Amino acid sequence: MMTIRKAAMVALGIAAAAVTTTAVAQIVTTNVVFPRGAVATTLAGTIRGPVTRDYVVRATAGQTMRVRLTGSPNLNFNVLPPGSNDSAIFIGSTEGNSFAGTLSVSGAYKIRVYQMRASARRGEVGNFRLSVAVDGRGRGLGGGMAGGNGLGGLNGMNSIRAIDVMGERGSRNVDSTTLGNTQYGIYYNPRTRVCAQLTMANTRVVDARDIRQHPLCR
Repeated sequence: MMTIRKAAMVALGIAAAAVTTTAVAQIVTTNVVFPRGAVATTLAGTIRGPVTRDYVVRATAGQTMRVRLTGSPNLNFNVLPPGSNDSAIFIGSTEGNSFAGTLSVSGAYKIRVYQMRASARRGEVGNFRLSVAVDGRGRGLGGGMAGGNGLGGLNGMNSIRAIDVMGERGSRNVDSTTLGNTQYGIYYNPRTRVCAQLTMANTRVVDARDIRQHPLCR
């Protein structure tokens, strides 16, 4: 039979485990507000242990976002598109400390600053400065197919995200070919009748264009 003392110790152990789990998952969220009339701002912050900081930037499809992280070398950042909590369009640990890209959809983007896992487990502290800029004329809320051929913002995008975006814009994949490390996907939008080809290599879209005709674009 478990003694009262032992039961209390077990309960404390469970409580400690719960606290630890919460700490690992802790995310501090900050809305980014640009100074009046400005398109850029710089924020300073600190990361301690497993804490993650999300900086939320609201932008419109067609605008260009630029992000640069400086400070402690054990820190990285990812860029997450609207509606995503884990699928990133930019991963700093493999792509570096700066990002620049034309946004494909309107909404709230998350710039997620975090420590490398080993540093987080050791409870290290990292200081950083995060420079964020959003400029250019957007295509309006709900953009994506507003004007043009509906391929805006795809060049340089993560391949998996680009495929999702094509579906969101009403295009379906009708053919695909792989040559070496390069994949070619053909997409047809029955509403706009755009026959598009995405060329993808190294997990990125390297070219997106309207090829106008293809036997399966119908």
